[in-house]
Amino acid sequence: MPLLLITHPFPDASFGLWQIAESEDFFRVDLPLRIEEEAELAQHHNPLRRLEWLAGRWLLHKLTDSPQRLPLAKDAFSKPFFPDNQHLACSLSHSKGIVGAYIVAPPSPPIRGGVGCDIQVLTEKMPAIAHKFLNDSEKEFMESRPLAEYLDLLHLFWTAKECLYKAYGLKELDFRKNMLVEKILWDGQNGQAVGSVKKEGFLQNFQLIFSKIILPDDREIITAVCLGED
Repeated sequence: MPLLLITHPFPDASFGLWQIAESEDFFRVDLPLRIEEEAELAQHHNPLRRLEWLAGRWLLHKLTDSPQRLPLAKDAFSKPFFPDNQHLACSLSHSKGIVGAYIVAPPSPPIRGGVGCDIQVLTEKMPAIAHKFLNDSEKEFMESRPLAEYLDLLHLFWTAKECLYKAYGLKELDFRKNMLVEKILWDGQNGQAVGSVKKEGFLQNFQLIFSKIILPDDREIITAVCLGED
């Protein structure tokens, strides 16, 4: 069974990670789709992308612990939500056949600032795009750490900012100018930080939780989840 983990990074929150080894038929058994969802799936022609789409929603359904699957929709900015239960907040991510799903079910009204998750299988290509998402203070932090941590930390910043981007939910953010990751604690396997989104008078802070996992095929993956602070 390719369920890699289920964790509870924050109160009332669950995060799951799944490595796909199944066909589409496996996921469809427990995944009745609405007409709108079938239409969205039909837009994906790449077999792996179709599997990631199905597996992410299947895993999200398992995390809800609901006897019946809650349909998933997307708002005008492509942010997923449960139209039949908007009390729940969720986020999805995928990377090279691995899917991550994150759900937060607060006991009170919707979470301020939103939620987000991101996963990224480690790739040697990450340094080539670092200039697109690291600002000066983040570069200084990178330079203060051992060189052996360089690749992991690049992925940490990348996944963190992808989380913040998803939590903000309105797109049109500059990864260098509008997002900041600071107060980072990282031991090489697990960590946390404070993230913020600043844009045109808007300011929202987030708690960030990270982990590094060795996959069954010996690849490594960085995961990140965020939760808006009150």
